Amino acid sequence: MVLMRMVPSRCTAARPITCRRITCFRPVSVVANASRLADVEMAPPDPILGVSEAFKASQDPNKMNLGVGAYRTEEVQPYVLEVVKQAEQKMLAAGYNKEYLPIEGLDAFRQATVQLLLGKDHPAIKESRVAVLQALSGTGGLRVGAAFLARWMQGRTVYISNPTWGNHRNIFGDEGIKWEYYRYSALNHWVAI
Repeated sequence: MVLMRMVPSRCTAARPITCRRITCFRPVSVVANASRLADVEMAPPDPILGVSEAFKASQDPNKMNLGVGAYRTEEVQPYVLEVVKQAEQKMLAAGYNKEYLPIEGLDAFRQATVQLLLGKDHPAIKESRVAVLQALSGTGGLRVGAAFLARWMQGRTVYISNPTWGNHRNIFGDEGIKWEYYRYSALNHWVAI
C-alpha cells in the first residue's frame, strides 16, 4: 500500500482533507476498518472481470482481452475509435458543450433511441405510450430502472439476457424485483423467453 503523505497524529481524517494546509491520507484499509461499513460483505467477484484478470496474467504474446467491452491498442492502452473522434469533432464544431443535461436526458438522443428500437412509425410512439430516460452507462441505467420499477410497478418480472454481467442480477435483486433469464442468439436473431 502506498501513502501519498504521512498522516500527522493530531489529524483524524478518514478521507483526504486539509489539516493546517497539508493534505492527509490514510490507507484504505484503515478507513474501512474504522468506518460503519466495516461489516459490509464484499460482493462476489464478477466472472467476466475474471477474464480480464486472466488476460493480464497470461504470458501468451497472441492474447486478446475479450472480457470488458473496451478497445485496446497492441500496447494494451485504451483505444478511441476514429468514428468516435469524428463524432466528437462534429459536436464541438456544432457548438455542443459538456454542460449537464436536463434530468431526463438529451431529447434528440432519447427520440432517436426510441425510433431506432421500435421504428419511426411504431403505434406505441404515435399513441404516446413510450417513456424514455437517458442514464449514465448500462449499469447506471439498470439501477435507475430497477429503482423505478420497485417504487412504481411492484410485482413485475424483469428478463435478463443469459449470459449477462454478474451485477445485473444483483441490481434487480437488491430492489426486490423478480428476474428471469432469456436466451438469445445474435447470429440467428431470436429470443427465447
